[in-house]
Amino acid sequence: MSIEEYARKRKFENTPEPAPQAPASGGGRRFFAQRHHATRLHYDFRMEVGGVLVSWAVPKGPTLDPGLKQLAMKVEDHPLDYGDFEGNIPKGNYGAGSVMLWDRGEFEVLSNLPAEGQIARGDFKFRLHGEKLSGEFALVLMKGRGKGNEWLLLKKKDAFAEAGWDVEARARSVLTGRTQEEIARDVKPPPQPAAESKMPRDVSPMMGVLADALPAGDGWIYEVKWDGVRALCFIENGRVRLVSRNGRAMERQYPELSAMAESLSVRDAIVDGEIALLDGQGRPSFELLQSRINVSDAATIANLARKRPVVIYLFDVLFLNGRDMRGAPLRERKALLRSILRPSNLVRFSDDFTDGPALLAAARERDLEGVMAKRADSPYESRRSRSWLKIKVLSRQDFVVCGYTRDQREYFGALMLGAWDGGRFAFAGSVGTGFDGPMLKFVAQLLKPLETEVCPFESDPRIGKTVVWVEPRLVCEVKFLEWTGEGRLRAPVFLGLRNDVRSEQCIREQSADAVDEGEAADAAPPETAPRLQDPAPAPRFFEDDREEVTRAVGGHRLKFTNLRKIYYPTEGYTKRDVIEYYAGVAPLILPYLRDRPLSLKRYPDGIAGEWFFQKDAPASFPSWLRFEPVFSEHNQAPIRYVVADDEATLLFLANLGCIDQNPWMSRIGSLEYPDFILIDLDPQQCEFSKIVEAALLVKSKLDVLGLEGYPKTTGGDGMHVYIPVEPVYTYEQTKTFAEVLAHVVTSERPDLFTTPRAVAKREKGRVYFDFLQNGEGKTIAAPYVLRAYPGAPVATPLAWNEVKPGLLPTQFHIRNALERFARTGDLFEGARTKPQLLDESMGRLEKLVREAVKR
Repeated sequence: MSIEEYARKRKFENTPEPAPQAPASGGGRRFFAQRHHATRLHYDFRMEVGGVLVSWAVPKGPTLDPGLKQLAMKVEDHPLDYGDFEGNIPKGNYGAGSVMLWDRGEFEVLSNLPAEGQIARGDFKFRLHGEKLSGEFALVLMKGRGKGNEWLLLKKKDAFAEAGWDVEARARSVLTGRTQEEIARDVKPPPQPAAESKMPRDVSPMMGVLADALPAGDGWIYEVKWDGVRALCFIENGRVRLVSRNGRAMERQYPELSAMAESLSVRDAIVDGEIALLDGQGRPSFELLQSRINVSDAATIANLARKRPVVIYLFDVLFLNGRDMRGAPLRERKALLRSILRPSNLVRFSDDFTDGPALLAAARERDLEGVMAKRADSPYESRRSRSWLKIKVLSRQDFVVCGYTRDQREYFGALMLGAWDGGRFAFAGSVGTGFDGPMLKFVAQLLKPLETEVCPFESDPRIGKTVVWVEPRLVCEVKFLEWTGEGRLRAPVFLGLRNDVRSEQCIREQSADAVDEGEAADAAPPETAPRLQDPAPAPRFFEDDREEVTRAVGGHRLKFTNLRKIYYPTEGYTKRDVIEYYAGVAPLILPYLRDRPLSLKRYPDGIAGEWFFQKDAPASFPSWLRFEPVFSEHNQAPIRYVVADDEATLLFLANLGCIDQNPWMSRIGSLEYPDFILIDLDPQQCEFSKIVEAALLVKSKLDVLGLEGYPKTTGGDGMHVYIPVEPVYTYEQTKTFAEVLAHVVTSERPDLFTTPRAVAKREKGRVYFDFLQNGEGKTIAAPYVLRAYPGAPVATPLAWNEVKPGLLPTQFHIRNALERFARTGDLFEGARTKPQLLDESMGRLEKLVREAVKR
């Protein structure tokens, strides 16, 4: 039943239910179960399919009891926004009564046939990952019965099945914790207490959705949309670390902000804000900020920090003095931020207002960028959310520079622009105004090494002028009047370059009326995106081919030597190529190296020469490196490890001949407690297809255990799966967990795995599950590292849908890896930002062991 039927039954001026939007594109896989006390008590089961919530009314509710067959009446499709709905539908309206959000989560389709096809044929199989419902289910149409909308909701027999399971014993909201009676009486939900926890090292920012107008209704607060650069500020023991929205460190660019801790009464905190440079009228100016963004020389940066200091407007607090505040309502976080902030010329509070129209009128009058509308009760979510809306006075967006035209003006005539639109990289027009002489020259210098003969669009836009195409890496911000019917910019003006935005984040923004919060507005473009030819990485770090080069990196002068030395003899890759790769991948790899001791594996003469391990850093290493002493039981003395926290250290090590980087599985401060469990799958003279098969079996068990795992190629001939955990378990505990999991999969597939620890006893043609790698002091090749094997392969994070027959580790190498990472973003991010507890999973693992024993 269509979404139009949903709209026909409701008068949205009389009900709080969300009005329908145009069906969203994308492959969301969320499900929701709502307990609905209307004329009769029943449950509504909804699944995100085809941009809507396909819905069934389940009179007796869903169950984990495989012995029950629950009637499910298919009803009209609902809009995606309905999934989070909880409240009261007033009398006189369709479905009047109280609605509880009883369960929510994600689902997987258990067939090669998509969800739409399975529903059409009347037999839909899926696996749920909810807060109450988990495991395998099926919805089966009762053909030839009644009106044709009668289905059965069935629970399959698996590790989550439970005879006698009672749905009514779990009748509390997963959203607010309220009972049905409390929802009916409109009892306000209890405030969510801040969780006591360790301050996270990395956080992704919450992003807003573009809207055409201010939202209607109460419950919104409004802020000025500052015209600057987003910054997440990590403050710890008086030290400040600034991180851009794409994870780049920014404290070196804005040294004056190192003093911002003096304006905050905190021990440790994460606050969110916008860095801006004010013009003569006190207005933020992105054009003026360009003079700070595009400078790399340390002396010039220091001079500008004195003569043209920035300010930072703070508008949110995520973490404060051991408390994670992200679950608290925005109004509480704002009040808390105001209480700890002592505003100064450097650090300012971004005020909030309740009169949105008046603030928008003032923004227009003062020629500001626009207004942010935020739900006062919204938690802080590291994603793009419709709880935050951006209403702009004049349209402005980020675009990828894809080429330039030549004309009589020096350097170039106009820049060719592109953006991701519905999974397709599309031509957006050209911009030729807004440049001054120095900016023209600067942009031209950046574009020169990126020139290519390949048009990055599916078809040449043919604008009637000669175009020089460039690799789509550079990002700029453009303001414009509107979009034309052909999808081109009308009256565009160049505002400046954005080094805090990645090319794959440049999405053609649509108003909130046209998009859904689950749409991957900030996600990486698909793997089917148009690809460039396979050139060596463009020379972004070295400007020429000299044998020796001295460069300033992160405030340190590094001397790079023997750059023409051949490191990979078969392919001819040089030491320069290796350092160039690490300069390009630094923003991605450094979060996986920070605070971790490194065992240095040095190849001074490349992969064909002698190599050696080096753990104890010699006195000859420069003093600016970070060294951490770790006591060695074997040596009965501390070992002085190097820790790579920044790009300068990473490139210093690459210059030493460290082709790969091998960190510990735990961090300084909690070295006894790893923050992930390693599943190491090694081939024993078998095809890689068996590694793939083994990895997928491991994933199926992690699904049963309720754990997320993150796969990557090792860069060799095996595969790793990281299971992120809270750093509260010892190495012995994580090793035991991996060992038990190895026993479970081996008992299920003895033909696939081999288990003897002695290499000579392992059976050939099988996969060795190496759980012993989970040990204190052991190191592994980090994500994104080059490996010292022919072909220069790269340890590459994967999406699970890429782990399938045909996958080969040799697909990812020094020539194409950076291009892939620019497209996919950090697929491994969850491995470091989403730690998990094992308490519930251990019980499920014991159940799997009992089942394995019965085989």
